[in-house]
Amino acid sequence: MNCGESTIKYLLFIFNFIFTLCGLALIIPGVIVHLNIKDLSTEMQENVMFPVIAIIVIGIVIFVIAFFGCCGAIRESHCMTVTFAVLLLTILVIQIGIAIFAFIKLKGFDRKSFDQTYGEIFNDYWNESKKQDRIFIDVVQTALSCCGVDGPGDFSSSRPGFNGSIPLSCCPLNLQQPKQQFCNEHPYKSGCSENVAIFFEFAGKLLGGIALGIAGIELVGIIFALCLANSIRNADRRAYRV
Repeated sequence: MNCGESTIKYLLFIFNFIFTLCGLALIIPGVIVHLNIKDLSTEMQENVMFPVIAIIVIGIVIFVIAFFGCCGAIRESHCMTVTFAVLLLTILVIQIGIAIFAFIKLKGFDRKSFDQTYGEIFNDYWNESKKQDRIFIDVVQTALSCCGVDGPGDFSSSRPGFNGSIPLSCCPLNLQQPKQQFCNEHPYKSGCSENVAIFFEFAGKLLGGIALGIAGIELVGIIFALCLANSIRNADRRAYRV
């Protein structure tokens, strides 16, 4: 193997190390988004979890593919290098498809349906028989720094079952004033309906953007792998002739 072929070999090995980091770049934000919208998507019975889970799975699969790439480069195995290139190409196609789906699915978030369902859950906030709904609302309000459906006014005593008290999940932490007093005076101004819509749009752009960016790196890896596989095959032919 000449100098140029050796360079490709080590470049492919370095690529697989970067490829492993790319897997983490898919897994970590995917898990973070999953943890933030898991309860929300369950309550809303929406399919928004699919692109998130799919991207996490792809991140895990990347580690397996990187194994073939590393072994193929170090051992100079034509079979393993070609296998790596084929698997990487397959993931590339799937990844682009999921990225497009994430853009479309999360961008097309049904705001009207969410507002209606979220409002129904919110109406049972102080219902002692539905504490799970209260926990869900508190998680959303704390995570997204919002209050009520459209704003803190939703906790007004004019709403049936409400006493006008604003829960602590509606307020930032403050140690200088009594918690309930501070919360009643300084609740989050924005409603959760708006913040959830913004979050879904951001999540779609983030995951889709990361997936497409990594797809470009994977394309470079495929080119390197095919060049190395071709060099290994030519070297084997020359050795066989000798």
